Formats: sequence, C-alpha cells, structure tokens
Amino acid sequence: MTTLLLALFGTALFWQPIVARDRPVLEAELVEHAKTEKKLVIYATMDLPQTMQVLHEFVQKYPFLDLEFHPLETEALVARVQNESRTGTPPCDVLIGGGDLFQPLFKENALASYHSLERDALTEALIDNQGYWSGYYINAYVLGYNTTLVNKEDIPRSYSDLLDPRWQRDRIAIDTTAHVLLRGLLAIWGEHKALAYLTRLAAQHPIIARANIAAVNAVHNGTVSLVLARAPLIQGYKDKKRSPIDWIALEPTIAQIDAVMLPAQSSHPNAARLFVNFALSREGQGALASVQQIPVRRDTEAHSQPGARGHIWFVERPDQHVNFQATARLFREIFGIK
Repeated sequence: MTTLLLALFGTALFWQPIVARDRPVLEAELVEHAKTEKKLVIYATMDLPQTMQVLHEFVQKYPFLDLEFHPLETEALVARVQNESRTGTPPCDVLIGGGDLFQPLFKENALASYHSLERDALTEALIDNQGYWSGYYINAYVLGYNTTLVNKEDIPRSYSDLLDPRWQRDRIAIDTTAHVLLRGLLAIWGEHKALAYLTRLAAQHPIIARANIAAVNAVHNGTVSLVLARAPLIQGYKDKKRSPIDWIALEPTIAQIDAVMLPAQSSHPNAARLFVNFALSREGQGALASVQQIPVRRDTEAHSQPGARGHIWFVERPDQHVNFQATARLFREIFGIK
C-alpha cells in the first residue's frame, strides 16, 4: 500500500522540520498541558467500529483524559458546530470527517490551523498548506457481494456489469451519502457518460440505505446481493463478524480522504492537539490499519486491501469538493432519494 500511495500522491513535501531531540520535549509539554484540561470532546462522521479502536488505544496511552465521543451524520454535525460557534457554547475539541464537513465550517472560519509534528510523514496531497486539515485515512468505494448469493463466475467486474438484468429489483444496495461516486465519475468519465450511467443504475431499482453501514449490513444479512460501499467497512464485516461478504475494486476506484480537524474555539486545545498527534502517528495509524482502514502515513501498511490497486483512481480531498452541494442534490434526484 505504501507503493500505491506514493504512486497516487507523488513526492513528499515535509512540514515544519523539527530537530529530533526537540520532539520529545514538545510532546511532553503538550501532555502536561493536556493533564490540566482533563477532558477531550470529539465529533466524528467516521464509521463507529473503526473510530472506537483508535479511541481505545488513545485512552490507554493517556488515561488522564475523560473522553467524550459523539458520532453524528454529517449534516447534523455541521449544524451543531455552526450553532456552537455562533452562540459561544463550549464546543467540541476535534472534528473527523470529509469535505462535506470541512467545506461549510471552513467558509465560516470555524476551523483552526494546526501543523502537527507528525505531518512530515504524510505526502503533500494528504494535507493542506494552511494546516486546517490533515488526512486521517483513505476511504475507497468498492463493490461488496454476498458470497453465498453470488457465484464466483457471476461477480460483476466493472460498473457496466451492474447493469445486467440479473441485478434488477433490490439486488444492489447503495446509501444516501454515496454522492462521491458521482463526483468521481464526473471527473474521470465526463458529464454525459457519468450521468447516463448512474441513470441506468438507478433504473435497476437498488435498495437505498440511510447510512453506509446499513447498506453493508443488508448484504451481510443476505437481504441484497451486492453493495457499493466503503472498503474498510466491508472488510471489517468479513474479518470481525465472519460475514459471508467479500469485495473487489471497480475501475475507476473512487475514494475520499477523511481528515482530522480542530474547531476555531476549543475548551481543551492541548488535549485536541495531543489527539491529532496520536491519530497521525505510526501508533494511531497502525490502529486504523488493524481495523482495515487505508492509513495515510508512508511508513504504515494497510493490513487487508485485496483488489485495491486499480489502474485509475479518483481521490477527493476535503478542500477540493467541486460543486459538492450540487452533486449531492443531483445524486439524490437520480436515485429518487427524498
């Protein structure tokens, strides 16, 4: 996976080089300041099982912090942070999510810049120059399938294979947040081909789930045969639940960078920075890799990502969502999502 990330993102550019002997001193000072704050509040749009593994290891390392975690749907999370920012209510300390979280908060100056010492292990494509977000992991959309319902020879190998009549009427699941697929296909295929394809896919009458985990769970339970969903979540079902589920990457492979960010106002800023440092460290990234997320550090390997090396990728940065609201609305229109 290191080779893949280098191929995708190019040569590394390092941020704020620090003399090696200074790093432990700076980290120790941060820990001491965090001890006086005693608490950390995190809002996230991440899948809960992956989040909990990282939080567990963080608390094990820093047991003096009382951790408060709030997993929320993106729209609710944005509204909550905006309201806290406008009213001066004690806000959260750390935000985790993609461009649909970053964009509206950045426009309202609701984010703070932070150049973690761990950013030198990430390539330029996984950070922004101003420090408002740092890539946390890469979320690739892939095709999952129920191995008891789909014969090996019948597994779709391309997007066009999903248009086969055998996959009509509730045989495919997709969730309401999968509009990244539209943005990726628009970028690679162009508007005419991408819209024509998704219109035909919608005509297959797929099951529309409210969340990614619900779509994957439908395949796990055998309610549907196929799912377009995030690879780490599917792999987690396969590994942790011994689910009859597997996946392949279709080409082009569409993916998002989910990032860690800090709000402009924070009650526990030192604890927040301590978490960001941990999340981007080899230790934190190793925790993500252990639950099948694709890590962002060049020195950390993904554990189980079969078929993730498609020849063509579209990787969406949080600060490069092009016409996000418009494409999200168009995606809902195509699939009749209200």
